[in-house]
Amino acid sequence: MFSAKTDGVKASPKNATLISQGCELEGELILDCHMQIDGQLLGQIRCSHSVTVSQPGRVKGKIYADHIIIKGRAEGEFYADRVEILQSGLVSGTIYSDNLSIEQGGRFIGEIHAADSQKELRLKDKAAAVGNNRDVKALNVAPATGAAG
Repeated sequence: MFSAKTDGVKASPKNATLISQGCELEGELILDCHMQIDGQLLGQIRCSHSVTVSQPGRVKGKIYADHIIIKGRAEGEFYADRVEILQSGLVSGTIYSDNLSIEQGGRFIGEIHAADSQKELRLKDKAAAVGNNRDVKALNVAPATGAAG
């Protein structure tokens, strides 16, 4: 009755996790997929793929990922192979990466350091563990207050 035609179009092998606008999350996330943050996150993310902080997303904490894209606001420490701060992005804190790009209009306040190979190894070890253990921790989930930080 229903069929999915692929006709040469291949679906992405990885899913994405989304924190929707209006949601606030506090805790630690360990993910083996792409992540998009439209809401607010206070805590730590360990992601084996990309993390996108969209407009109007907000993050305060640490992000370990393969690729970090900031369109919203992010404060803390960021560890990635590649970091992009787009036109509407505002980052304050410390970035550990060998590949940083900032679009015109994007803002960065803080320090940039070369990627720390030990932290990259810990990220890769953690990502490998995610493949064997699908537990994701989230603590103190709070309702949205309507106040943008």
